[in-house]
Amino acid sequence: MRAPLGALRQVRELLSDPTQLPGLGAQATATVRGLLAELNDVDSARSPLWTQRSIQRRCETLRAPYRPMLEASRALGGKLNTAFLAATADAAGEYHRQLGMPVETLRTSMAISTRSEASGGNAFTLARMLVPTGPMPIAERFAAINEAVSQAREQSKNASLDTLATMSSLLPTSVLTRIARAQSQTVDFATSNVRGAGIPLYICGALVLENYPIGPLGGVAFNLTMLSYNHSLDMGLNIDTAAVAEPERLQQCIQKSLHELMDYAPTNKAGIPAPPNPRVTRWLKRLRLQLATAARRATSRLPRR
Repeated sequence: MRAPLGALRQVRELLSDPTQLPGLGAQATATVRGLLAELNDVDSARSPLWTQRSIQRRCETLRAPYRPMLEASRALGGKLNTAFLAATADAAGEYHRQLGMPVETLRTSMAISTRSEASGGNAFTLARMLVPTGPMPIAERFAAINEAVSQAREQSKNASLDTLATMSSLLPTSVLTRIARAQSQTVDFATSNVRGAGIPLYICGALVLENYPIGPLGGVAFNLTMLSYNHSLDMGLNIDTAAVAEPERLQQCIQKSLHELMDYAPTNKAGIPAPPNPRVTRWLKRLRLQLATAARRATSRLPRR
Protein backbone atom coordinates (compact mmCIF):
# COMPACT_ATOMS: atom_id res chain seq x y z
CA MET A 1 0.00 0.00 0.00
CA ARG A 2 2.41 2.74 -1.19
CA ALA A 3 -0.22 5.44 -1.59
CA PRO A 4 -1.15 5.85 2.09
CA LEU A 5 2.49 5.63 3.18
CA GLY A 6 3.44 8.31 0.68
CA ALA A 7 0.61 10.54 1.83
CA LEU A 8 1.64 9.88 5.42
CA ARG A 9 5.14 11.16 4.71
CA GLN A 10 3.75 14.27 3.02
CA VAL A 11 1.50 15.13 5.96
CA ARG A 12 4.31 14.51 8.44
CA GLU A 13 6.54 16.90 6.50
CA LEU A 14 3.83 19.55 6.55
CA LEU A 15 3.30 19.12 10.27
CA SER A 16 7.03 19.31 11.00
CA ASP A 17 7.28 22.68 9.22
CA PRO A 18 4.49 25.00 10.46
CA THR A 19 5.42 27.67 7.90
CA GLN A 20 3.84 25.45 5.24
CA LEU A 21 0.46 25.68 6.95
CA PRO A 22 -0.18 29.40 7.62
CA GLY A 23 -2.77 30.10 10.25
CA LEU A 24 -2.92 26.51 11.48
CA GLY A 25 -4.35 26.59 15.01
CA ALA A 26 -4.22 24.15 17.88
CA GLN A 27 -7.46 22.43 16.85
CA ALA A 28 -6.20 21.98 13.30
CA THR A 29 -2.89 20.64 14.59
CA ALA A 30 -4.77 18.09 16.68
CA THR A 31 -6.78 17.20 13.60
CA VAL A 32 -3.62 16.56 11.58
CA ARG A 33 -2.26 14.37 14.36
CA GLY A 34 -5.53 12.44 14.36
CA LEU A 35 -5.20 12.11 10.60
CA LEU A 36 -1.72 10.67 11.02
CA ALA A 37 -3.12 8.04 13.37
CA GLU A 38 -5.79 7.15 10.81
CA LEU A 39 -3.20 6.84 8.03
CA ASN A 40 -1.16 4.40 10.09
CA ASP A 41 -3.92 1.88 9.40
CA VAL A 42 -3.04 0.72 5.89
CA ASP A 43 -4.82 -2.63 5.85
CA SER A 44 -6.94 -3.24 2.79
CA ALA A 45 -10.66 -3.99 2.96
CA ARG A 46 -11.41 -7.44 4.41
CA SER A 47 -14.17 -8.80 2.17
CA PRO A 48 -13.18 -11.60 -0.25
CA LEU A 49 -16.35 -10.89 -2.26
CA TRP A 50 -16.61 -7.10 -2.43
CA THR A 51 -13.40 -6.45 -4.33
CA GLN A 52 -14.64 -4.80 -7.53
CA ARG A 53 -15.86 -1.20 -7.93
CA SER A 54 -17.84 0.54 -10.66
CA ILE A 55 -20.19 3.45 -11.31
CA GLN A 56 -23.22 1.12 -11.47
CA ARG A 57 -25.67 1.64 -8.62
CA ARG A 58 -28.65 -0.17 -7.13
CA CYS A 59 -30.86 1.28 -4.40
CA GLU A 60 -33.00 -0.73 -1.98
CA THR A 61 -35.13 0.40 0.96
CA LEU A 62 -35.78 -1.04 4.40
CA ARG A 63 -37.95 -0.08 7.37
CA ALA A 64 -37.99 -0.89 11.06
CA PRO A 65 -40.21 0.47 13.85
CA TYR A 66 -38.39 3.07 15.92
CA ARG A 67 -39.52 2.14 19.43
CA PRO A 68 -38.61 -1.59 19.36
CA MET A 69 -35.17 -0.79 17.96
CA LEU A 70 -34.56 1.81 20.65
CA GLU A 71 -35.75 -0.49 23.43
CA ALA A 72 -33.64 -3.36 22.11
CA SER A 73 -30.51 -1.19 22.06
CA ARG A 74 -31.16 -0.08 25.64
CA ALA A 75 -31.81 -3.65 26.79
CA LEU A 76 -28.46 -4.65 25.28
CA GLY A 77 -26.67 -1.80 27.06
CA GLY A 78 -26.03 0.61 24.20
CA LYS A 79 -27.51 3.16 21.85
CA LEU A 80 -29.52 3.04 18.65
CA ASN A 81 -26.39 3.63 16.55
CA THR A 82 -24.82 0.48 17.98
CA ALA A 83 -27.94 -1.58 17.28
CA PHE A 84 -28.03 -0.28 13.71
CA LEU A 85 -24.38 -1.13 13.11
CA ALA A 86 -24.67 -4.52 14.84
CA ALA A 87 -27.56 -5.54 12.59
CA THR A 88 -25.66 -4.38 9.50
CA ALA A 89 -22.52 -6.28 10.50
CA ASP A 90 -24.54 -9.42 11.21
CA ALA A 91 -26.21 -9.15 7.80
CA ALA A 92 -22.90 -8.59 6.00
CA GLY A 93 -21.47 -11.71 7.63
CA GLU A 94 -24.57 -13.75 6.78
CA TYR A 95 -24.36 -12.60 3.14
CA HIS A 96 -20.80 -13.91 2.94
CA ARG A 97 -21.71 -17.21 4.58
CA GLN A 98 -24.62 -17.81 2.21
CA LEU A 99 -22.27 -17.37 -0.74
CA GLY A 100 -19.70 -19.73 0.72
CA MET A 101 -17.10 -17.08 1.60
CA PRO A 102 -17.29 -16.59 5.39
CA VAL A 103 -15.39 -13.67 6.90
CA GLU A 104 -14.69 -12.98 10.58
CA THR A 105 -14.33 -9.19 10.43
CA LEU A 106 -15.11 -6.35 8.05
CA ARG A 107 -14.14 -2.71 8.22
CA THR A 108 -16.85 -0.07 8.23
CA SER A 109 -16.91 3.70 8.30
CA MET A 110 -19.52 5.46 10.38
CA ALA A 111 -20.43 9.06 11.11
CA ILE A 112 -19.87 9.68 14.84
CA SER A 113 -21.08 12.80 16.64
CA THR A 114 -18.36 14.92 18.27
CA ARG A 115 -20.76 17.64 19.40
CA SER A 116 -20.02 19.35 22.71
CA GLU A 117 -21.36 22.35 24.61
CA ALA A 118 -18.89 24.53 22.71
CA SER A 119 -20.10 23.30 19.30
CA GLY A 120 -22.04 25.86 17.33
CA GLY A 121 -23.92 23.29 15.29
CA ASN A 122 -23.73 19.69 14.19
CA ALA A 123 -20.23 18.31 14.76
CA PHE A 124 -19.28 14.86 13.58
CA THR A 125 -16.48 12.88 12.03
CA LEU A 126 -16.11 9.74 9.97
CA ALA A 127 -14.56 6.90 11.94
CA ARG A 128 -13.32 3.56 10.65
CA MET A 129 -13.52 0.41 12.72
CA LEU A 130 -13.39 -3.36 12.43
CA VAL A 131 -16.66 -5.09 13.29
CA PRO A 132 -17.19 -8.82 13.97
CA THR A 133 -19.12 -10.60 11.23
CA GLY A 134 -18.64 -14.25 12.16
CA PRO A 135 -21.41 -16.37 13.72
CA MET A 136 -22.06 -15.28 17.33
CA PRO A 137 -24.92 -14.37 19.67
CA ILE A 138 -26.47 -10.96 19.07
CA ALA A 139 -25.64 -9.76 22.58
CA GLU A 140 -21.96 -10.67 22.11
CA ARG A 141 -21.76 -8.88 18.75
CA PHE A 142 -23.55 -5.85 20.18
CA ALA A 143 -21.10 -5.61 23.10
CA ALA A 144 -18.06 -5.90 20.80
CA ILE A 145 -19.36 -3.21 18.44
CA ASN A 146 -20.34 -0.96 21.34
CA GLU A 147 -16.74 -1.06 22.55
CA ALA A 148 -15.40 -0.46 19.02
CA VAL A 149 -17.66 2.58 18.59
CA SER A 150 -16.52 4.02 21.94
CA GLN A 151 -12.87 3.61 20.96
CA ALA A 152 -13.48 5.14 17.53
CA ARG A 153 -15.25 8.12 19.09
CA GLU A 154 -12.33 8.72 21.44
CA GLN A 155 -9.75 8.43 18.67
CA SER A 156 -11.69 10.70 16.31
CA LYS A 157 -12.77 13.43 18.73
CA ASN A 158 -10.26 15.93 17.29
CA ALA A 159 -10.97 15.15 13.64
CA SER A 160 -14.29 16.93 13.13
CA LEU A 161 -15.32 17.44 9.52
CA ASP A 162 -15.69 21.21 9.87
CA THR A 163 -12.02 21.49 10.89
CA LEU A 164 -10.98 19.16 8.07
CA ALA A 165 -12.95 21.29 5.62
CA THR A 166 -11.08 24.40 6.79
CA MET A 167 -7.76 22.61 6.40
CA SER A 168 -8.59 21.49 2.87
CA SER A 169 -7.71 24.98 1.62
CA LEU A 170 -4.32 24.75 3.33
CA LEU A 171 -3.20 21.25 2.43
CA PRO A 172 -1.98 20.51 -1.11
CA THR A 173 -4.57 18.94 -3.39
CA SER A 174 -2.24 16.02 -4.07
CA VAL A 175 -2.22 15.12 -0.36
CA LEU A 176 -6.00 15.27 -0.03
CA THR A 177 -6.53 13.23 -3.19
CA ARG A 178 -4.14 10.49 -2.14
CA ILE A 179 -5.62 10.33 1.35
CA ALA A 180 -9.19 9.98 0.06
CA ARG A 181 -8.25 7.31 -2.49
CA ALA A 182 -6.14 5.32 -0.04
CA GLN A 183 -8.66 5.38 2.80
CA SER A 184 -11.57 4.27 0.60
CA GLN A 185 -9.58 1.12 -0.24
CA THR A 186 -9.51 0.11 3.42
CA VAL A 187 -13.30 0.17 4.01
CA ASP A 188 -15.81 -2.55 3.10
CA PHE A 189 -19.09 -0.73 3.78
CA ALA A 190 -20.38 2.52 5.25
CA THR A 191 -23.22 3.33 7.65
CA SER A 192 -24.79 6.57 8.79
CA ASN A 193 -27.64 7.58 11.09
CA VAL A 194 -29.36 10.82 10.07
CA ARG A 195 -31.70 12.62 12.45
CA GLY A 196 -35.10 13.20 10.85
CA ALA A 197 -37.85 15.71 11.51
CA GLY A 198 -39.68 15.29 14.80
CA ILE A 199 -42.96 16.36 13.23
CA PRO A 200 -44.92 15.22 10.17
CA LEU A 201 -43.74 16.74 6.89
CA TYR A 202 -45.86 17.87 3.95
CA ILE A 203 -45.11 18.51 0.30
CA CYS A 204 -47.71 20.66 -1.47
CA GLY A 205 -50.23 19.68 1.19
CA ALA A 206 -49.57 15.93 0.91
CA LEU A 207 -48.29 14.13 4.00
CA VAL A 208 -44.87 12.51 3.59
CA LEU A 209 -45.38 8.91 4.72
CA GLU A 210 -41.84 7.57 4.35
CA ASN A 211 -38.47 9.26 3.91
CA TYR A 212 -35.53 7.20 2.65
CA PRO A 213 -32.03 8.75 2.70
CA ILE A 214 -29.44 7.68 0.14
CA GLY A 215 -25.85 8.03 1.33
CA PRO A 216 -22.81 8.33 -0.96
CA LEU A 217 -20.63 5.30 -1.62
CA GLY A 218 -17.23 6.94 -1.77
CA GLY A 219 -15.50 3.76 -2.96
CA VAL A 220 -17.16 1.24 -0.61
CA ALA A 221 -19.34 -1.74 -1.52
CA PHE A 222 -22.53 -0.31 -0.02
CA ASN A 223 -23.80 2.50 2.16
CA LEU A 224 -26.72 1.96 4.53
CA THR A 225 -28.14 5.24 5.83
CA MET A 226 -30.90 5.39 8.43
CA LEU A 227 -33.31 8.26 9.12
CA SER A 228 -35.87 8.39 11.92
CA TYR A 229 -39.26 9.72 10.86
CA ASN A 230 -42.87 9.22 11.93
CA HIS A 231 -42.18 6.42 14.47
CA SER A 232 -40.13 4.55 11.88
CA LEU A 233 -36.52 4.03 10.91
CA ASP A 234 -36.37 4.47 7.14
CA MET A 235 -33.20 3.13 5.53
CA GLY A 236 -31.74 3.64 2.10
CA LEU A 237 -29.32 0.99 0.84
CA ASN A 238 -27.00 2.32 -1.87
CA ILE A 239 -25.09 -0.53 -3.54
CA ASP A 240 -22.22 -0.77 -6.00
CA THR A 241 -23.41 -3.70 -8.12
CA ALA A 242 -19.88 -4.59 -9.22
CA ALA A 243 -19.06 -5.29 -5.57
CA VAL A 244 -22.35 -6.77 -4.35
CA ALA A 245 -23.49 -9.27 -6.98
CA GLU A 246 -26.83 -10.03 -5.29
CA PRO A 247 -28.37 -6.81 -3.93
CA GLU A 248 -31.70 -8.46 -3.07
CA ARG A 249 -29.94 -11.06 -0.94
CA LEU A 250 -28.09 -8.34 0.98
CA GLN A 251 -31.33 -6.42 1.54
CA GLN A 252 -33.03 -9.55 2.85
CA CYS A 253 -30.12 -10.32 5.17
CA ILE A 254 -30.27 -6.83 6.66
CA GLN A 255 -34.04 -7.00 7.16
CA LYS A 256 -33.70 -10.39 8.89
CA SER A 257 -30.94 -9.12 11.18
CA LEU A 258 -33.02 -6.09 12.16
CA HIS A 259 -35.96 -8.29 13.16
CA GLU A 260 -33.72 -10.63 15.16
CA LEU A 261 -32.21 -7.71 17.05
CA MET A 262 -35.64 -6.23 17.82
CA ASP A 263 -36.58 -9.46 19.59
CA TYR A 264 -34.49 -8.11 22.48
CA ALA A 265 -36.97 -5.28 23.03
CA PRO A 266 -38.85 -5.95 26.30
CA THR A 267 -42.05 -4.52 24.80
CA ASN A 268 -43.38 -3.80 21.30
CA LYS A 269 -41.97 -6.90 19.61
CA ALA A 270 -40.54 -6.63 16.12
CA GLY A 271 -42.97 -5.55 13.46
CA ILE A 272 -45.39 -3.86 15.88
CA PRO A 273 -45.25 -0.08 15.45
CA ALA A 274 -44.99 2.09 18.54
CA PRO A 275 -48.10 4.02 19.65
CA PRO A 276 -48.42 7.53 18.23
CA ASN A 277 -46.67 10.32 20.08
CA PRO A 278 -49.45 12.35 21.78
CA ARG A 279 -47.59 15.63 21.30
CA VAL A 280 -47.15 15.03 17.56
CA THR A 281 -50.76 13.86 17.24
CA ARG A 282 -52.05 17.07 18.85
CA TRP A 283 -49.80 19.13 16.58
CA LEU A 284 -51.14 17.29 13.53
CA LYS A 285 -54.75 17.92 14.57
CA ARG A 286 -54.08 21.64 15.02
CA LEU A 287 -52.39 21.82 11.63
CA ARG A 288 -55.32 20.11 9.91
CA LEU A 289 -57.73 22.51 11.63
CA GLN A 290 -55.69 25.51 10.51
CA LEU A 291 -55.55 24.23 6.93
CA ALA A 292 -59.30 23.63 6.89
CA THR A 293 -59.98 27.12 8.28
CA ALA A 294 -57.69 28.72 5.71
CA ALA A 295 -59.41 26.80 2.90
CA ARG A 296 -62.86 27.96 4.05
CA ARG A 297 -61.70 31.57 4.21
CA ALA A 298 -60.17 31.36 0.75
CA THR A 299 -63.39 29.86 -0.64
CA SER A 300 -65.55 32.56 0.94
CA ARG A 301 -63.50 35.27 -0.76
CA LEU A 302 -64.07 33.88 -4.25
CA PRO A 303 -66.46 35.97 -6.38
CA ARG A 304 -69.90 34.46 -6.69
CA ARG A 305 -71.56 34.01 -10.08
